[in-house]
Amino acid sequence: MVRCPECNTILPIPPDIALYDRLYCEECGALLEVVSLNPLELEYVFDYEDLEEEEELEWEEEEEWEEEDLFDEDLEEDDEEW
Repeated sequence: MVRCPECNTILPIPPDIALYDRLYCEECGALLEVVSLNPLELEYVFDYEDLEEEEELEWEEEEEWEEEDLFDEDLEEDDEEW
């Protein structure tokens, strides 16, 4: 018996499981990898593609904030001129 390290759900383990096999937790959607057979241990598989997508979104949000700040500064300068 092994539990998902993300949500603690008991996972069914195939009898022919091998080192570095991957399992999917239906409960939380985590992709897990067998990192030890004795004792049986699973670790969350880190998805670099997800990280890249998150970084791209954060970068886009930062750019939007910078553009808004620049626009606000231009308005403030125009107000001062009047």
